[in-house]
Amino acid sequence: MATTVTKRKKLKDEVYDIIRNDIPLRHKISKQLQIEVQSVYQSAARKSTKFSLPVILEVIAKHTGLPKEELTNV
Repeated sequence: MATTVTKRKKLKDEVYDIIRNDIPLRHKISKQLQIEVQSVYQSAARKSTKFSLPVILEVIAKHTGLPKEELTNV
């Protein structure tokens, strides 16, 4: 039986910039992921796919006011 692996979507470059520049948003993301705030910054700098988790997309969308569909590259 074959397993299906779905690749996580990357966020748009503008969203990674928002994460790097918005300290309160970084704090919210760090609480959700249970990591340090500096780790959130570093992950955004290297454009990690961990931010495409549904719970994190929800946090970013609620904080920025952008719809979740506009956060990722399709």
